[in-house]
Amino acid sequence: MRLALLDDDESILKEVRQRLECMTETIETDYFSTSTSLLNTIKKNGTNYYDLLILDHIMPDINGLDLAHMLRDDGYTGLIAFLTCEDGIIDDTFRVLPFRFLRKPIDTDRFDETILSAIKKINKNRLIQVPISSADFEIVKMNDILLLEGGHRKTKIITKDKDIISTRIMSEWLKHFESEDIGCFVRVSKSYVVNLEHVKSYTKVYRGGFIRLDMDNLEVEVGNSYWNRFIEKMNFYSLSNKVTI
Repeated sequence: MRLALLDDDESILKEVRQRLECMTETIETDYFSTSTSLLNTIKKNGTNYYDLLILDHIMPDINGLDLAHMLRDDGYTGLIAFLTCEDGIIDDTFRVLPFRFLRKPIDTDRFDETILSAIKKINKNRLIQVPISSADFEIVKMNDILLLEGGHRKTKIITKDKDIISTRIMSEWLKHFESEDIGCFVRVSKSYVVNLEHVKSYTKVYRGGFIRLDMDNLEVEVGNSYWNRFIEKMNFYSLSNKVTI
C-alpha cells in the first residue's frame, strides 16, 4: 500500500512515522508539510499514485478539504482520511467520500485500526493478471478468487463467477503471491490453495481437516501435513483483518 500523510505539524509527522514502522504490513509512506508539495507529487506520478491519503484539515496553503475536492474532481478514486480538531468538518466532507476521521491528538488504537482497515479494503479491490496463454491475460479482482486448483502445467482459478485456466503453474502462483506480499492465499494440499477471505468454517479430523468456503457451500480438504500451517495463517489473517468493512 502507498500512503501519503499531509500535516504541517512536525510532531504529528514524527508520531505517524513511528506508528507505521511498528506495523507488519509493507507500507510505502511519503510525508508532506504543505498541500502544494503533495499536489505536485501527485501531478508528477499520476492521480491515483497513492492508495490512501491522510490529510490535515487545516493547512496554511490549501486546506485538506479543498485539496480532497480538487483530487476527486481530477479522478482520484483512492481512500481519504482527515486529521482534524473540529467537529463541523464531517458535514462538509460527504462529496469527497471520506474513509475515516482521525481526531487530534491521535489515538493510536484508532490510527492502527484505520490503517489495517484501509489495507483490507485496498487488497479486496486489488486486480490480478491471470495469464491464459503466452500473450493473453484475464484481469480478476483478488477478492473474487475462491481458490486455485493445480493441474498438469496449468492452474484452474475458481472465482465467484467462473473458472479460468491459467498457464501459470501452482508453484509460480505461490511465488507471485509471496513477492507481491499477498497474504490471503494459503496452500492446504498438494492440489489446492484457498483464499482465506472466503473461509466460512473449518473442521479438524483425525488426519487433516476440511474447509468450507462462503460460496456455493464449497468444501476443500486440508492435508494432514498442511493443517498446522493453515491454522497459523488463518489465525494471523483473522487478527490482522479484524475490522469489518
